[in-house]
Parts: sequence; structure tokens; C-alpha cells
Amino acid sequence: MDDSVSIATPDHVTLDFELAGLGSRLAAMLIDHLFIILLLIGLGLLLGLGNLFSFSSATPWISALMVIVSFLVFWGYFLFFETIMTGQTPGKRATGIRVIRENGLPIGLREAAIRNLVRIADMLPPPAYLLGGIVASADARGRRLGDMAAGTIVVRERFELAVDFASGAAWAERVERGQSRNAVTLPRGTISPSQLGVIEQFLKRRADLPPERRAELAWQIAEPLIELIGGDRRAIAASPNRGLLCERVLADVLDMARQTRRIVAAAAPVATEGPGSLF
Repeated sequence: MDDSVSIATPDHVTLDFELAGLGSRLAAMLIDHLFIILLLIGLGLLLGLGNLFSFSSATPWISALMVIVSFLVFWGYFLFFETIMTGQTPGKRATGIRVIRENGLPIGLREAAIRNLVRIADMLPPPAYLLGGIVASADARGRRLGDMAAGTIVVRERFELAVDFASGAAWAERVERGQSRNAVTLPRGTISPSQLGVIEQFLKRRADLPPERRAELAWQIAEPLIELIGGDRRAIAASPNRGLLCERVLADVLDMARQTRRIVAAAAPVATEGPGSLF
């Protein structure tokens, strides 16, 4: 199992993630299982069935009911929290880890449902998680069977862009939830909210980057956008001042985004924005 993984976004920016270790995942699992046990006990007391989860004295139909209820609580716990907490459960939050998609974006209901349905196989022999532990140890990205089926990985909560100019977690969550900013629609194509977010972060932090890395990043981010705004891609690529020209392209794109934002605001004056918001 590797210690980290790099994921290239569609905007030619690399996100570096530190993979969660088996120790932190085990600790998160123990915390979550403690909560589940408490939920089951509380449910039994709430229903007035003190021996709800005592199989030894249960009739066949009650035993079947206990199995169903236990499964629904167990599966529903992980499904509920990983969906509403964007890849975390109380245990994962306590240990500082999070489940994300293999493309770096937050998981949704589909991924949470798949990875936790397959958890039944990962637990074999129950409740040891022996199979899941063996598979995760052998996989380069530390994925158990549920992660492989859902296309997810488990990473440490604090991770950053490789060039250290934006929070990958914040970027991913804003893009996924559509809360970032408005797209810019041009005659030759559309510049997406995710691209605008990367551009804005780069322009804010570019002074902190080494000159060569700054110029290369400017080209990587601007290259797919040059022709969309009517620029000459080949001329810029061949220019000795390519990095500076690309930064001008990115600044022009943000200007267009600001103009679009003002037009949208003027057309819908009742829409609310936080004070000082640019997008």
C-alpha cells in the first residue's frame, strides 16, 4: 500500500492525497461500531424489548427480525453519515479521514450505498474484517472490496494541491455541490465553475510559486481555454513569454466571469450573496 496518491483533474491540476493508514481506519471502525451498538441497545429499549438482540432466547421469527433490524441499522448508519457528511462518519471524523471518489471529488449516495453493501464481504469472517484488511493491505491505494466496487479511496482529511495553492477538499466540495461560482458561456464553449475556481486560486497564490513552476502551471491551466476566448494557442505556446501571456489569459477569463456575475445579479436582484462575495 502506498502512502499517497496523485489525481489529475480535468483542469490539468494535480491533487495530492495522503492515503489513510490501516491503523486510522481500524480506529474509525471501532468508534463507529461502538456507536452502532449503542444505537441497537437504544432501539431495543425504545421498543420495550430488552432482549431484542439476544438470539439465545428468541423465536425463529424474532431471530429473523433481529437480523433484518441489525443489518438496516448497521448499513443505514454508514450510508447516512457518509452521504450527509460527504464521506465521513463520526468515527472517520474523529480520526481525521474521509472517503472520496477516485477522481478526487466527494462521494454521493451511490458510492456510499455500494461500498457499504459490499462491506458484508469485507467483514468476513465477521466481525473481524479479515478479508477487507488483506485486500486493502495488498492494494496500492489501500482499497477494500467495497472501495473497488464503488470507485472510492480513503484519505486523510487534511490534503492540499501539489503546488500548495488551494485546498483540494474545499475545491472538490464546491464543485460537486455547485456552490462555487457561475460558469462562463462563450460562443466557442463553456468555462466550468471548477476551472474558474482553479484559475482564481492560482492567480491569488502565483507569487509564492517558483518561476518555472509558476509558468508551467499557468500554461497547464490556460492551454484549454486560450481558443475559447479567441486567442492563438500556437503563438502563445511558441512565445518566450508563454507564462506571462497565459496569466493574462487567466485574468481575462476571470474578468469575463465577473461581468457574467454582474449581469446575473442585475437580472435577478432578489438573489442573495454573502457580503464581499466575488462569485
